[in-house]
Amino acid sequence: MVTYQEIKTKFCDVMSNGRSFEECIASIAALLNDLPNAENFQIMFDAMHFVWTETHESVDIDELDRMSLKYSRFGEYQEAEIQSQKDSAEEWRKSLEESGVSPEKALGLARLDCELEVATQNRSTAIGSSKSAIAIPQELVNLYRVFYRAEKRHNPERTNALKPLLLAQEIIRSSRSTGEELSQEITGRISARMRQTRSNNAKGRRVIWNQVEEIAAIKRFSDFVVYVLLEQKFNGDKSEFSSKSVSIIFDACFFVYVLEQDKENQLK
Repeated sequence: MVTYQEIKTKFCDVMSNGRSFEECIASIAALLNDLPNAENFQIMFDAMHFVWTETHESVDIDELDRMSLKYSRFGEYQEAEIQSQKDSAEEWRKSLEESGVSPEKALGLARLDCELEVATQNRSTAIGSSKSAIAIPQELVNLYRVFYRAEKRHNPERTNALKPLLLAQEIIRSSRSTGEELSQEITGRISARMRQTRSNNAKGRRVIWNQVEEIAAIKRFSDFVVYVLLEQKFNGDKSEFSSKSVSIIFDACFFVYVLEQDKENQLK
């Protein structure tokens, strides 16, 4: 399967020639469509937009959605993936309102180098806010909550709530691997922890009872950590996983986790 680095290298080559964002996407469309599904396509598409915004203005959300649909081979599945992102963005905005936390304060917790027009006017800008830097902590938590929950439903311990992230950090700091090999190592480490959880030998709660489905969910989380957080956000620099930068992101993830758990508790 095509790698993040292959896609980023070609994208940056075209971008360096002064091409528009759409021209850059058109140049890597074949590579994006070599990915296995609409979700992977969208993650990589968004990653390239993150790369673009390091040196250019952010592209309007409606334009991003139009391009994603235009260049994807996944048709209605891509449309469903985009709608899922919109729904998640709207839920994120509402959860902030309900908790009395402004989007500005939430972004301040992450302290990521990003300027954000806060969603106050209409649905389009509200959705646009989810494309900002806060999308990284939100997506990390969304991905691992698919297969893992902290032991306590109320007032969870920070280390227990962030366990999948901490395990990923442990592997990244100690392993010499990169790319797919590193993602597989993270998947293996977290899967081993989940086996301990199932046998009540480790804190935490499982969410998926089918082990094959659980491993697939863990792999999706591992891919995001490697290809978006490590390679895209930190430019492949593993030392960042021992720095204040990643601690700040983890603080934001804990904040997001507590919000999501509070929402879940209210439904029970």
